[in-house]
Amino acid sequence: MDKTTCHSYFAICSNGEISVGGLQSTEAGVFDPDRITKILCIEPFKKHKKGDRRKQVKDENHPSANYGFSSWSACYQTEPTLDAEEQCLSIVRELKEKVSFLLDIKKKYDVSFSIIIVPHIYNEETPALVISKEIIEFCYLTDTEIGIDMYVYDKEDASTE
Repeated sequence: MDKTTCHSYFAICSNGEISVGGLQSTEAGVFDPDRITKILCIEPFKKHKKGDRRKQVKDENHPSANYGFSSWSACYQTEPTLDAEEQCLSIVRELKEKVSFLLDIKKKYDVSFSIIIVPHIYNEETPALVISKEIIEFCYLTDTEIGIDMYVYDKEDASTE
């Protein structure tokens, strides 16, 4: 039987507008993810640059065949599986000494910062979701938003997954 889990990560993404092909970044929002890796000295688990080909879109002529924005995601947390606060604290503590670099990135590029929390909830078992003062302070200092991308499965789904 599947159990409730949670993972969290930090993301830098181009700002822009939603159009037919998805998010289209402003010109100032285009960045090279490898440059972000070099600045922060943190290896991302996922990255792409505006114009990179999306692997999941088979039709190369489809409006969303290529990414319309740049993105860099790192600090991936999976433990403890039911404590999103502890995951967010791990992210914040990894980035705390890099606030000045993050602010430089934000000044140079039109980007947004996010801490993304992704709970997968089975059988109404819920993960802890507390946002401590330390997390709030980091988000305030860096203009970072917190997003929750929640997946909830009912009892029938849990038994067939």
